[in-house]
Amino acid sequence: MSVKMQPSTIESELTPRPFLSDEEKLQLIAKVSADAIYDWDIVVGETRWNHGLQTLFGYADKDVMTHTWWEDHVHPDDRAGAIASVAEAIQNQAKYWSMEYRYLRADGSYAHVIDRGYFIYDKNGKALRMIGAMVDVTARVNLAESQMQAAIEERQRLARDLHDTVAQTLYSLTLLSEAVRRLANSGDLDQVQAYAGRLGETAQQSLREMRLLVYEMRSQALEQDGLVKTLQNRLDAVEKRSGIQVDFQADVKSKMPVLVKEGLFYIASEGLNNSLKHAMASSLTINLKSDEAGVELEIRDNGRGFDVKTLGNEGGFGLSNMRERTEKLGGMIQVESSDGAGTKISVKIPFE
Repeated sequence: MSVKMQPSTIESELTPRPFLSDEEKLQLIAKVSADAIYDWDIVVGETRWNHGLQTLFGYADKDVMTHTWWEDHVHPDDRAGAIASVAEAIQNQAKYWSMEYRYLRADGSYAHVIDRGYFIYDKNGKALRMIGAMVDVTARVNLAESQMQAAIEERQRLARDLHDTVAQTLYSLTLLSEAVRRLANSGDLDQVQAYAGRLGETAQQSLREMRLLVYEMRSQALEQDGLVKTLQNRLDAVEKRSGIQVDFQADVKSKMPVLVKEGLFYIASEGLNNSLKHAMASSLTINLKSDEAGVELEIRDNGRGFDVKTLGNEGGFGLSNMRERTEKLGGMIQVESSDGAGTKISVKIPFE
């Protein structure tokens, strides 16, 4: 009696499986890729697309199109360059081709794409096929453009600050110096001493404002260094170098949300700018502490202060910006000040 043995599972798993062909690999990649993958038959003039043509650009039920259809959908300003670039690559029998251009979506808008292709030639060097993929980089381009616009706006703001603060202060210095010269020639030494004192104060204020502008022109490393170190760098570069005595205490026990960290930095910067530009303070105390519940910031100076009631609800000296940022973060801000008694700014922001 003979018994027919069935192949074991182990034996079946060890049985060699055939490798996928290049064509099968391409088809598999085209199915799983989020990019618009195409196979252009250069001889026939037709291009086969994967589902990316619909998911990226909105063209439904279009998997085989003429090559001229692709050309027609390249942005008019980019079209001639793209067509010429492909033709040049074929003429030079290049293996690879790449270009960034704008491509028309089904809704009429344009996507920024990076197109990369690989050419297949016959033994005589005739181009047969081009297999490639279009990657939508619109978000990256928009981000770069918004960053560029933000940089332009920041430069414009700095230019306005230079004109409104430093330039005006320097003009005042020239007037004061001319007054000192005339008073000295007339022998009025008492007035010379008084004007010389004003001259020194104005020059010192101009130096403070210039240091602040130089600091603001440098890129901030808030994300990399964190709030505490970035504030400390600001105090070292501006306030301390301006001769202001600084006491900075930080007790940060929990990680802050990114939006809170950014908002709090700009709130603190606005408060410090007020002390530097308007308060004529000689000392500053900054306390920053946070736990799982939220974060608190307090900035106190010994400057000349102001009457909070006269500013109304909108506020001046950048207080409206500080209030707006605090409210957007779901927090509360309190400003205490009076003429000749300094200013205290208290901010509390809860963590949701």
